[in-house]
Amino acid sequence: MEGESGLFYHICPRCSRAVPAHVQEHYCLNDGERLLEACPRCGARFTSPYARFCGVCGLELAKVPENRRG
Repeated sequence: MEGESGLFYHICPRCSRAVPAHVQEHYCLNDGERLLEACPRCGARFTSPYARFCGVCGLELAKVPENRRG
């Protein structure tokens, strides 16, 4: 099932840059950080380009440890 906007996003946990999932970028162009494709805690995909927290489990994306980012 897709998000309300019809898109899923990959999110940079460092700078919160969002990229539509269909673009297939794996690293942030701003800072080189690996993009999160889904919440590492619950696996939910991001349906908002403004996500700073997982909409399902509430995990703060900026606090995801580096070893769980990809």
